[in-house]
Amino acid sequence: MKITKNSVCLLLLSIVTPFILNSQNNYNLDFNDFNQEEQKMPTGWFKWGNFENLTGEIISDGNSVGKVVSDNDGTFGCITYRIPVNYVGDTIVLSGLIKYENVKGFVGLLMRIDGHSKKSPLAFKSMQNQKIRGTSDWKEYSIKLPFPSNAKTIFVGGILGKKGIAWFDDFKVRIDGKDIQELKETKKLTLENYNSNELELAISKSSKKLHFSNEETLHNSLNPLIEKIGDKKIVAIGESTHGTSEFYQLREIITKRLITEKGFSLVVLENPYDDIEILNKNLDKTPLDSLMQKHLFSIYQTQEMKSFLEWFKYNKTKYKIKFKGCDDSYWVFFELLKNNINSVDDKILNNLLQELKSNIVKSSTDNLKKEYKVKYSIHNNILEIENYLESTKKITKSIREILFNGKNTYINYVNIKNQKPIQSRDEIMADRISFLAKHSDSKIIVWAHNAHISNEIITDNEIGIMGRDLKKDFDQDYYTIGLTTLNGSYSYINEKYINGDHSYNEKLKTESFKPIDSLFWENKLSKINNSFILDMTDLKNELITDRLIGPTRLIGYSKESEEDIYYLPLIKNFDTMIFIKETNSTKPIFE
Repeated sequence: MKITKNSVCLLLLSIVTPFILNSQNNYNLDFNDFNQEEQKMPTGWFKWGNFENLTGEIISDGNSVGKVVSDNDGTFGCITYRIPVNYVGDTIVLSGLIKYENVKGFVGLLMRIDGHSKKSPLAFKSMQNQKIRGTSDWKEYSIKLPFPSNAKTIFVGGILGKKGIAWFDDFKVRIDGKDIQELKETKKLTLENYNSNELELAISKSSKKLHFSNEETLHNSLNPLIEKIGDKKIVAIGESTHGTSEFYQLREIITKRLITEKGFSLVVLENPYDDIEILNKNLDKTPLDSLMQKHLFSIYQTQEMKSFLEWFKYNKTKYKIKFKGCDDSYWVFFELLKNNINSVDDKILNNLLQELKSNIVKSSTDNLKKEYKVKYSIHNNILEIENYLESTKKITKSIREILFNGKNTYINYVNIKNQKPIQSRDEIMADRISFLAKHSDSKIIVWAHNAHISNEIITDNEIGIMGRDLKKDFDQDYYTIGLTTLNGSYSYINEKYINGDHSYNEKLKTESFKPIDSLFWENKLSKINNSFILDMTDLKNELITDRLIGPTRLIGYSKESEEDIYYLPLIKNFDTMIFIKETNSTKPIFE
């Protein structure tokens, strides 16, 4: 807000104004470039949402503000400003003044950061969940987000929902505490504008050839990597597709060596936690094929996964290894809990278990409102069981772990009830792995997609948050190994929502990779060698930057599409990248 200055201040302003204009007028974040007769909104501002009445308003001499007025037909309106990203940093903060009147829904600030893709935003935050309502004079508010390395555009806005009037003024955007109006612009480094010869030379110097000629040469070429990661707490081994045979073969080799040579004793798979626990319980008495079909996602029902599980089955006692899942535990959670709790002659515990079972049965309903209410109750049932076992000193380490995973599975129904932000699948998987790491001395190997294990967020509230959170919790003790390829074939399933039901009976299909242009990371890597291990710290030192952005493929469970292309600073996303130019699809157990 502008205020009247005394004559001394005016004199000082007259002296420094030219310098202020040169350094601080890059963006019209104070809404002041507004002509009431010629413009509907201040220069650079535009509308999001379906309210019609978004405008500027002059409130004093030389000071105008943004204004949003609700209407009967719309649900929200957001007066929005676009800022191109030519900046680097770790954290971005939007602050601004808001005045509002008779607000029935919500009012607040909004910030969205987009990347090069037109899919989901890289980061997003709105004050909608704070439910600010009623009437208030001018107050300052702020919101904060991590600032993605691969950001292309920042959108800032003032948003109003349902009924009321809101005014917005004096927006400020700060990156790492510095006002964006005063920040020096930094040219984005992309594969498109970077010197190819310089990049290829740096990759060549930072990589070691991976020899597949025989088992001995392959093991020898992996020796430096095994030594580098042998003392880490968590080693995450990724994959750019879930259906590439060579990725599973390499993961099995690296995993076995970490277990037999470096004392790792826990392998965590991107699969429902409860299913893996039931699989473990029946591993010695039920055929492995049957267990895999019942308790593993269809994409894992392959000869490659079976190879590791057979080794695990016959070596778990020798090396004291455990195998666990980190995904949601909806399907056999009650069976798992009941099998691990001794409720004989304990009427209170039996009643608590019966109530939990009853609510789990009731949760299968097409009535969304009822489903949310029942699943909120399930979370409370689990808490009651945990509290009772604690008070009676009957809780064990394994039961505590089962209950923790149960609570995590239903945590978002508590968040909805309490109007808190929804936790993503990635956040919940990170919580589970972190729990395992903090509640045992085990060194952990994680098997999950490249998109999940990444050191940085790839897409907001979707992927990359797992790795980001684990890197934040464990720092250098969390080490990521990405695996990627250029040509060949891969397996996929038609089911898009992988954890939508407990029928893991989708048939694996095979498809060839689509051709990609020369500006993709995979094509740049293919210029160096057919297969190699790339140390990203060495590459960063060679290039004197880790901010080089380019497109890469991250294919999930389903068939490749344009949505599987992401623009990433790959050097920041992974600690090591293993590249194999030509790969093959996994081999299904069930045709």
